[in-house]
Amino acid sequence: MIISCRIHILLLTLLLGMFTLTNAQVLNFQVKLHTERLQPRDREDLQGLEQKLTDYINNSTWSDHNQDIILEGNLQIIVETFSTRGSDKIYRGQFLISSPSGENFRDKACEFTYFPSQAFEFYRTSFEPLLSLVDYYMNMVLGGEMDTFELFAGTPFYNKAQDIANQGQLSNYQLGWTKRLEQVIRTTDADHVALREAKFYYYEGLYFVEKKQNPVYARKFAKGVVKRLEKVYNKRPNSAALKRFLDSHFQALPKLLQFDKNRDNLNVLIRIDARHRDTYRKVKLGF
Repeated sequence: MIISCRIHILLLTLLLGMFTLTNAQVLNFQVKLHTERLQPRDREDLQGLEQKLTDYINNSTWSDHNQDIILEGNLQIIVETFSTRGSDKIYRGQFLISSPSGENFRDKACEFTYFPSQAFEFYRTSFEPLLSLVDYYMNMVLGGEMDTFELFAGTPFYNKAQDIANQGQLSNYQLGWTKRLEQVIRTTDADHVALREAKFYYYEGLYFVEKKQNPVYARKFAKGVVKRLEKVYNKRPNSAALKRFLDSHFQALPKLLQFDKNRDNLNVLIRIDARHRDTYRKVKLGF
């Protein structure tokens, strides 16, 4: 199994602080709850939710195997409206989450319940509309992030996200869960294996460009990344996962290619990422 060279640097950073950390998995997510669209009296029930979500995300252990990561990210919930079902308020709105490597998701069809005395327990035996939604997207993000450190290391997280989506479809809060299930299945299907490989090779390539200044290995990984992105495009030209990767990295991809001896890789990017073709056309390589 190929292990990322970048892990050694990350492990050194963590070892320096190991006497103060009890959990090697360190998350620092910023959570923002937007309730401006609600009437002032209706916002009161949501007071404290922002901090409870922050504590839930950052203080939970998302993997029993504790991959050594320090991950920052942002999560926003935009509450647009609510209805009542019995004694419960059903909130509806949008869910946005982003991470350093570009695992960015925007979900425009979310619904959940919340009451101020609600306990946020990580280990649960049943579906919970708000926390299960958070768990699903945290696992989607962590799956993508882990794939950048080791080939297919994100698989356990994607599997968990799929389990949650299956539960959501069978719950009393089914809004959006069919699409979420389709999303995780597409992310991990055979046509997207090459994209998951490309994420790993992309960061390995940048390591040899920025840290090692090794043209031979840099060119090798650059070719591997572009070849895999092209493979996904040829099978799934409208892939949302591919679009998400290219949108997040189109400005940095030229750095990965800076040791290229010709414009072959750039020409491929121009073809498969037409929305950013002007950026690629302006690139001047060092040959």
